[in-house]
Amino acid sequence: METTGGVMDSLESKPVAEESPDVALIIATGEGDHRAFERFVIRYQNRIYNFITGYIGDRYAAEDLTQEVFLRVYGSSQRFRPVSKVSTWVFRIAYNLCMNEIRRRIRARDFHKNYRQWNEDFAVPSGSDPIERLEIEKILNTALGDLPERQRAALLLRVNEGLSYAEIGSVLSVSIPSVESLLFRARQSLKRKLDRRDKADSEVPRNLLE
Repeated sequence: METTGGVMDSLESKPVAEESPDVALIIATGEGDHRAFERFVIRYQNRIYNFITGYIGDRYAAEDLTQEVFLRVYGSSQRFRPVSKVSTWVFRIAYNLCMNEIRRRIRARDFHKNYRQWNEDFAVPSGSDPIERLEIEKILNTALGDLPERQRAALLLRVNEGLSYAEIGSVLSVSIPSVESLLFRARQSLKRKLDRRDKADSEVPRNLLE
């Protein structure tokens, strides 16, 4: 990966209490340690790629955006201050890039037409009937693509990445009650889509609807 820089999103003002391997890697990167940057990329590249793919539904664009995330991380590393969890900071960069990409696609009128959900975390359990499983996955994929942007992001960060409500709030720049509301509305929307097709909740991954 090329190591040219970008611009860091602003961070919160309170310092993180403890050091972490991620913080050490970013600080070392800012001091010119290219191996530290490579290690950081290895730690995060799959998570960031999966989040972006799930958010915009395009594997090829997700590859480019994932690279852009790490270019921005590298470019920001010299100015980095450990004021929040590194994972929250990186996902915020990814989220902002996704928002920019979706706005671009909406202007081009091709987002909903081309949306696909590729992340296996939303796959229906393999014990289901294959035809039934494919139908449910299709419904979920369509429903996920139809969710408002912040609802979709909150759900992906919670289900795929296991982020806490506070961490999701930091990524999306909203309060914890707002995160709770986003997740509730997203899950209710998915449930309504399934109910219209008479699909039982037991056929859907538990962590998606709870």
